[in-house]
Amino acid sequence: MRQRQKGQAVVEFALVSTLLLVFILGIIDISWLLTTRTQSYQAARAGARYAATHPTAWSNVANPASNTIEGQVRRNLTTVNLPNDDAHIAISYWVPGAGAAETRCGRYVASSNSFVADTGYTQATCLVPGTLIQVTTTYSYGFITPLLKATFPGPTVTTSGLVMEEI
Repeated sequence: MRQRQKGQAVVEFALVSTLLLVFILGIIDISWLLTTRTQSYQAARAGARYAATHPTAWSNVANPASNTIEGQVRRNLTTVNLPNDDAHIAISYWVPGAGAAETRCGRYVASSNSFVADTGYTQATCLVPGTLIQVTTTYSYGFITPLLKATFPGPTVTTSGLVMEEI
């Protein structure tokens, strides 16, 4: 009878420890997701802060220098290797309006390494003191835990920082 109880305890431990391990790894994975999201938010804010005083400091090179908006974003985002392209780092310029109604006046396009003005604006009329500059980062998070990776697609994480161009 005693031998049978030992066998039962081993089976129960195997079942419970597997579930416990999956649970702990899931907690670690979600924690890492939140860490990378927080760091992505801080990186977008750092890029936006730099853009407030350097609104045309753009670069479309793979490893931009730290004296560019994209360089500031990538320098502050160490947990994710964010490519320097329009799909991952977006810089847009907005004219403040009354209340919550802002109008986009242009954006930087990395693929052509140029500023693209929206209808009715030029770079000279858009990039003026008081313009809002928005830096947005986007990436797909890949789960670390094999069970989560196989079960769920990684979420797309999008963060942004918004500042006013200084006088």
